[in-house]
Amino acid sequence: MMDKAFNDIKLLIEDFNKSLQSHMPALENEVRRLINTKSEEHNIIEHHLDTLLSLTIHGVGDNLFIQLLEYYKNIDAEGTIFYWNEYDKEEEKQ
Repeated sequence: MMDKAFNDIKLLIEDFNKSLQSHMPALENEVRRLINTKSEEHNIIEHHLDTLLSLTIHGVGDNLFIQLLEYYKNIDAEGTIFYWNEYDKEEEKQ
């Protein structure tokens, strides 16, 4: 009985992670576009940083988050520090 419950939970988590991964190509394209066009649209960049930060909690999107944050540091140093601190807090929890 316990093995079945464990396997069911494991399958749910795997399906959830696959679902998260399915969103990555669109996010990758949008991050690439922001960087390539040298966008300085704080609201849009921060929206994507928020989205990616929420994905990193689930083990998805770390590299993309860091890539966008590295770009953002040239636009808003203070905002970058905020996001690094949030990312570090999440890393410490894991």
